[in-house]
Amino acid sequence: MTTWIALRAAGIGAYVMLFLAVSWGLVSTTTPFGKLISKPSATLVHQFMSTCGLFLLALHMAGLLVDRSVPFRPADLFVPMSSSYRPAAVAFGIAAMYLAVGVIVASWLRKRIGTVWWRRTHLLAVPTFALALAHGLLAGTDATRPVMWWTYVATALIVVFLVVLRALTAGLRPERRPLPPGHAHRRPGPVTATEG
Repeated sequence: MTTWIALRAAGIGAYVMLFLAVSWGLVSTTTPFGKLISKPSATLVHQFMSTCGLFLLALHMAGLLVDRSVPFRPADLFVPMSSSYRPAAVAFGIAAMYLAVGVIVASWLRKRIGTVWWRRTHLLAVPTFALALAHGLLAGTDATRPVMWWTYVATALIVVFLVVLRALTAGLRPERRPLPPGHAHRRPGPVTATEG
C-alpha cells in the first residue's frame, strides 16, 4: 500500500512539474513577460523543473514495477499497448515519456545540436503535456477525485491560454534589422592622428 501511494504521488508530481516547465517556457518566451525575465535565470529555472519532473517520472515507473496492486512488466512501461491495464491510457503515458526525454536531452545537448534543432524539439513540449494529461485522466486512479479533476482542468486551461497568447503576440516581437551590405563583417579600424 505504501508503494502504491508513493508511485501515485510521484506520477502526480511528475505531471505538475511538466506543467510548470511547459508554462514557464511559454511565459518566459511570450511578449511582454519575456522582457521581464532574464534568459539565464529563465533557462536555469526551466531546466530545474524539467529535471525534477524526469526524476519523479523515474520514481513513478520504478514504483509500478515494484508494486503488485496492478502488476506491470518492464515491457508494459516501454512498449505501447502491451499493458493489460487500460492499454490505451498507459500508451499515452509511454508516448509522453519518450517525448519528454527527447525534449530534455535536446536541452542538455543544445550546444551540440544547435539552436534550430533545439527549437524544433521544444515544439513537442505542448503535445507532451497533452499526452501526460490524457494519461492522468484515463489511467490515474485519483482522476475522479474532485481535487485531481479540477487540477487537470485548471492546468489544461492555463496551458491552452498561454499557447494562444504566445501565438497572438508572436508578431509583436521586434525584428532584427539586417545590416547594410558590406557592414555585416566590418570591424572599425584604428583611429589615426589625422582623423577627427
